[in-house]
Amino acid sequence: MSQRTVRVALLLCDTPLPAVVAEFGTYLEIYTNWLKTSLASYPDQQVAKGINLIVDGYDVVTAMEYPDLSRLQPGHPEAYDVIMMTGSKHTAHDMSNPFGPRLIDFIRKIGTSPETGHIRLIGVCFGHQIIALAMGGECVPGKNGWEAGVYRNQFVGEGRYWWTGEVEGQGGSDCVYIEQMHRDYVSRPPPNFSILLKTDRYANHSMVLLHPTSTPDQPIAHMLTVQGHPEFTPQIVNHMLDVRIPGGVFSPEEGKESRRRAGGKDGSGGEGYGRVGWAIWRVMLQEIPRS
Repeated sequence: MSQRTVRVALLLCDTPLPAVVAEFGTYLEIYTNWLKTSLASYPDQQVAKGINLIVDGYDVVTAMEYPDLSRLQPGHPEAYDVIMMTGSKHTAHDMSNPFGPRLIDFIRKIGTSPETGHIRLIGVCFGHQIIALAMGGECVPGKNGWEAGVYRNQFVGEGRYWWTGEVEGQGGSDCVYIEQMHRDYVSRPPPNFSILLKTDRYANHSMVLLHPTSTPDQPIAHMLTVQGHPEFTPQIVNHMLDVRIPGGVFSPEEGKESRRRAGGKDGSGGEGYGRVGWAIWRVMLQEIPRS
């Protein structure tokens, strides 16, 4: 069986809490484990067994590290296929964060340059919001309060196609369940982006931008975002609540509701390591023509 290497440049937009690091490791370790675990249960095992995943982390907050531009060019022997952004405690629309404007500028350049059109961009939570801002959308503080724990994400438009394909799961045919930890939301998507998911509180939980080579018969994603945290487990969410509830980030009512939701329906959390993780893998494995 031939091997296919998938290289991911992971832009680390935060550092996990000490309790999270002690149990689950850094965000580089958490994201790598999430991608490997969801790949291990990927429905098409013939494809999954042929994948060699390489994830390199870049601290864009403190060290302001970014991938070398040479590795973003087609033809480089170790060229990246995907740029993925993590979540963050920082506020995407607060431009007083010194790393924020540089990150937005980087994503805009990569997302609009023909030379890097072969690279897929994937944003998780804060990353979802940064992609929106970089490409001309709007992110604002949510007026409907926090979403923390597992929430039902309903399909919008082509949401079912991108987030489930033909895979069955606990979410049924009209939704998926994803761990959340956010209040800010993307109130206006960028031009040409389509909204794919929503919750009862917020109308934009996922977006897709099609690649120029995409066709109706063979849709190809250039950028895919998700407001939730498919990489989170109930334990990670509870560690965060252990700090944020006493710190006054949540009201007592919000804290109680978030605790109740952390484990989802059966205590195992959302579908991040199943259907949602598989959907992200399907997008990462789509072939984009290289110029």
